Amino acid sequence: MTNEKEIKPIKLTLSPGVSVKISEADKENILQLTEVQKATLNQLGSTIKAYLKATEELLKEKYAGIKEMAPLHLSKPGNVLIICCEDGALIRYERKQEDTRVMVAWSLEKLSQPAPQISENVVFCHDDKNFASSVATNGAIVKFFILDPKTGLTQDIVESRIGFDVILSRPAKDASPSNKPYRLLSVRNSFDFHIHGELIPGHSSLGHGKRFLSRTVLNLPVGWEYIEIYPFLNLDYWNPEFAASWAENDLLASVVSQQFREQKFLELDPNVAARKHFSELFKTYKDLLDSNPEREETLQSFLKENPELLCPTRKKVWLKLSLGAKKTDFVFQEATGDYLLAEIERSTHRLFREDGDTSGELNHARNQIADWRRYLEDNLSTVQRELGLTGISANPKSLIVIGRSNSLTPENKRKLVTLENESPKTKIMNRIASVCLNCFMGLVKGKVRMVK
Repeated sequence: MTNEKEIKPIKLTLSPGVSVKISEADKENILQLTEVQKATLNQLGSTIKAYLKATEELLKEKYAGIKEMAPLHLSKPGNVLIICCEDGALIRYERKQEDTRVMVAWSLEKLSQPAPQISENVVFCHDDKNFASSVATNGAIVKFFILDPKTGLTQDIVESRIGFDVILSRPAKDASPSNKPYRLLSVRNSFDFHIHGELIPGHSSLGHGKRFLSRTVLNLPVGWEYIEIYPFLNLDYWNPEFAASWAENDLLASVVSQQFREQKFLELDPNVAARKHFSELFKTYKDLLDSNPEREETLQSFLKENPELLCPTRKKVWLKLSLGAKKTDFVFQEATGDYLLAEIERSTHRLFREDGDTSGELNHARNQIADWRRYLEDNLSTVQRELGLTGISANPKSLIVIGRSNSLTPENKRKLVTLENESPKTKIMNRIASVCLNCFMGLVKGKVRMVK
């Protein structure tokens, strides 16, 4: 570890998927560094410290508006490990934990030796182009599978290995020392994963459904956020005075890169406007929930003004419709013609008691749904004719929105699945904005198949 003046020997322990562990070094095995090696470690460590400090100041002041778009290793930096070799340096930025520490170490091996270990088999360095890649057998494993939420069982779909082979080489022309040193490779632990598919009703075949594009961020099962490879060391470039310009350039470049990827994705998405609308609506609703409003009516009013949170595919909606002695909160007619009865309970209600039994509030909501269905059974033709619910069945789908998800234990969640299995047409959801989209997807009848 370095602080510009003193180098203290430490022991670094690497384990898959977690941050580097620091412990006291065994004095008998301490590597005796030359003065040149000590100076190199101090200079690289001081420069990276200055780089991180400059980044923090920029995101607090000048570029505070783009902090959410900045990569995690810059916006929320964790420990930084710098491995120096005779033929270059490898820098590993870790996930945020406590205080950020910059650690430097010298390796007697060439970069090709420590790179796979430090990167957890993601980066492989080679001295020349005549190499045999080992990514197919030693790369980081990424596995895709289907999870059955009812049973918890999984079914593997595909397994792949991810890795990067790089040839250690110098640039054709050296840049000015004020520029950031030549970086051969940089790898961020986040990848855009796109799925093109087709939503198909159970009785249909491929080509007759609605195509969709799904996008998510995939993180590798490693303990770092960012890896950099510098294939040679020239201390003229590693100057703390240059760190501020590095930080500004890297921040702006990362934002431009993200915007470019976003634009390319939007060009593929025919539902950009709808996605943007729901994204903003979910965020507004979640912010409202997190603000803990004193009056529950505030949340009820928001849902009344934005019923698409409960049923995005609605064709018609009725508020406070009487089905017997009590009124519904919402009745939706979906695009398919099916009906959905919605009962909205307080976000402060708990779904389960301390002993694991369902709460009185949840039982009340379930009984309310049962009362509505009994009324429909006894008065179906009257309801269809007088209330205008043409085609409604005696057993329509129903939705209960109650409580918050952060109050549920793993045992509560499993019991919730059991309750829904007992009454397949009743969905019980929590008051959190993002779950509304899951509610919509869960209520759609059909199945998804992959389309090449």
